[in-house]
Amino acid sequence: MQLEKDPDQRWVARLAACAPGTARRRLDEALREKRLFSHLAREHRREGRSSYIEIDAPLELYALVRHLRPRHVVEIGVSSGVSSAYLLQALERNGKGTLHSVDRPKPAPATPRARRPPAPSWSIPRGRGSGWAVPSMLLRRWDLRIGDKKDVIPLLAEELDEVGLFIYDVPHDDTVAREEFQTLDPRLPSGAVAIADHGPSGGLCDALRDWAKDREGTPEGRTGLGLYGFRCP
Repeated sequence: MQLEKDPDQRWVARLAACAPGTARRRLDEALREKRLFSHLAREHRREGRSSYIEIDAPLELYALVRHLRPRHVVEIGVSSGVSSAYLLQALERNGKGTLHSVDRPKPAPATPRARRPPAPSWSIPRGRGSGWAVPSMLLRRWDLRIGDKKDVIPLLAEELDEVGLFIYDVPHDDTVAREEFQTLDPRLPSGAVAIADHGPSGGLCDALRDWAKDREGTPEGRTGLGLYGFRCP
């Protein structure tokens, strides 16, 4: 597991509506979270994982939370919890806020160790659960819900008064994504940010493009990744 290279200062600045220098300082702060990264890397080595499947921009997510200072962050998709850990660390630095994560874990194949191929990075190691790499010291701000997103997202829309940052990190088709985006839409106030991951080389999906248009926002792509987000005006 390697620390993210070349975090996108421009992307953070545009989503956070802040000066590039401010975005850079937040990213530099994330880079200094060496204890957190060491813990995550150690846990991944312990489980024989050389990489992780989450959004490949945890430093940008940290920077956004530090600048936006949201009371509630909603994250769809967890896996080992690298992104979750950086979000939680940023909330802890803010001294307020809760991360509400939704995951439907897929366990690693139950095969004898001697014949076991390298496990997919998205699978959950046997005996572990979603977010298995997240440090225990960060759990107090974490509302982790295990279940189908189609059931959990409506519950979050009922329970939360507002969502300052929404992260959609699961494979999706436009029909389902549109429904789920619209379910949470009333909870995103002016200044909130919504992000969707489209895979390493994916393009902007119609569902997120249309949502941004409805909110009079402009989709912004993270350089080198299929990661797009917009800020609600």
